[in-house]
Amino acid sequence: MNATPGGAVDRGALVLDRRLGQGGQGVVHRVANLRINQAAADGGWDVVYKEYAPALLPDLDAAALTAMVDLLDELSGDEGRWLCEKTAWPAAVVRTEGRVSGFLMRAAPDRFRFDFRSLSGAGSGARRLANLEFLLNDDAYTAGIGLTVGERDRLLLLADLAGTLDRLHRIGIGVGDLSPKNLLLATTGPPECFLIDCDAMRLRGASVLPQAETPDWQLPAGEEKATPAGDVHKLALLAVRLIARDQVTTDPTALTALSPDLGELARRSLDPAPARRPSPAEWAECLRAAAPAVPTASAAPPADPASDDAASDGATAPQGRSKSSFVAPVVFVVLVLVLLAVMIVRSRGAGDHAEGPVTTRPPTPAPTSASPTRTPAPVTPTPTPTPTRTLTPTFDPGSLDSAQTDRTPLTARALLPASFTDSKGVTYTRNSGSTGDCPDDSMKESLQAALRKAGCDKQVVGTYIDASARIAVAVWVIPLPDAQAADQGKQALAEFSLTDWSLWCPTTGPGSQLCDRGTDIRSATQSGYRMNSHRYLLQSRAIYINLTTDSSAEEWTNAAAYAAITEAGP
Repeated sequence: MNATPGGAVDRGALVLDRRLGQGGQGVVHRVANLRINQAAADGGWDVVYKEYAPALLPDLDAAALTAMVDLLDELSGDEGRWLCEKTAWPAAVVRTEGRVSGFLMRAAPDRFRFDFRSLSGAGSGARRLANLEFLLNDDAYTAGIGLTVGERDRLLLLADLAGTLDRLHRIGIGVGDLSPKNLLLATTGPPECFLIDCDAMRLRGASVLPQAETPDWQLPAGEEKATPAGDVHKLALLAVRLIARDQVTTDPTALTALSPDLGELARRSLDPAPARRPSPAEWAECLRAAAPAVPTASAAPPADPASDDAASDGATAPQGRSKSSFVAPVVFVVLVLVLLAVMIVRSRGAGDHAEGPVTTRPPTPAPTSASPTRTPAPVTPTPTPTPTRTLTPTFDPGSLDSAQTDRTPLTARALLPASFTDSKGVTYTRNSGSTGDCPDDSMKESLQAALRKAGCDKQVVGTYIDASARIAVAVWVIPLPDAQAADQGKQALAEFSLTDWSLWCPTTGPGSQLCDRGTDIRSATQSGYRMNSHRYLLQSRAIYINLTTDSSAEEWTNAAAYAAITEAGP
């Protein structure tokens, strides 16, 4: 295999191993015949390949991706080695029939993984990426799955992230979509972070794909994305939520209780005016100063109240963080084709950002007496991203804002993920998907009227089930005439409850019984989210198949409904 201009690799030369994961942007595979940094004492790093979904390719700025790959040649040796150790930076562009189709990156270092334990006992011992989103749950859940991270380590982890942001900003990199899904934590050695999904970052003002944001992690409306000030705003959100063990709070009370200085820093960082926010360096200094005064580890958590399975699991609290330090051997980075024994002379390094299906199962609460349906607050809509650079001038991402210009197929394949994994580690797989008329006549009549007024004509609906067949999830993707109609439609639907929507089920198999004649689901504990993206209105709904009314089930249905809606859409 020969290297092509820009360090590109031909896809035909890759021997793809198992699929590590699939998301809205594409598929990630392990590469069997490549190593990065093979000359290192440890034999180098595994390589993974991210292949973009075909629907994204017209919107992809290949020049921006190539500039990311070329960055390591421009940096000093020390700076380049640091970037490879702290981020999943793109290593080489991959081309298919001459066209950019994805890129190569190093696999995440093993110290950023942990032995995941299912609360129900199934799938225990599976090696998983240690995403920070696990730490936004209570200590009982976190310890139950195999992670124990105390207050001091949380502050030191944030300090490492703040220092990383400071250095990235000086290089000219804005992270942009800074959220716990894109951050890993070290489970051995000193507290540190590893940034993934680096192709979503912004290098010197250019983005590979239009900037987007994770729901509940958005900047104030109208603010430019992927700037140093924007990263500081999201660093503050992470600090507030990491200490509060909460996925959506913006209240710095828990952080202030640890350190009044950190609480004040969070308030300044959440200021709507970017110019009034502090720097990441100020955060790093304050976090390191506060850490020695707080406890090393969390207190032993109580049994998880959400399930009988968890109570009878018999799992002991995980051991604390190892105190052994990690020293990574760093040499010049070389990409090698092992099977063909041909060297590609490009120096790169990066990490994978997705995992394959897991056997984690939500708990099974026993049905109880009726209680009110719980529906979480609607999700704030993701702002319509705008490109900073576009390789193909004939395609405008703004075309997704209008039915006159949107070319997205109205199919389940185009608008619904094949599977998704929520913040609880539960993987859901689509078991049905179809395109039909909107509204459907099983919806509440006033809801039907509101949808018609918004311009609803067709809808794509998919259903999902977890591996243990305990929770069913439905997702609606409804195209409207334009983005304004989608925004107005979301606001108009705010008055309707989750049970006003129809219940969709697969025709056979797990979850189909929910649609059996006479089944009353109105009082069952269930969760739903609503948002709009471009011209699309999206709604999700998650419910336990056994129709429990136990309120402890809500955290599981919340996680499922939230993950479903963030993965769906164009």
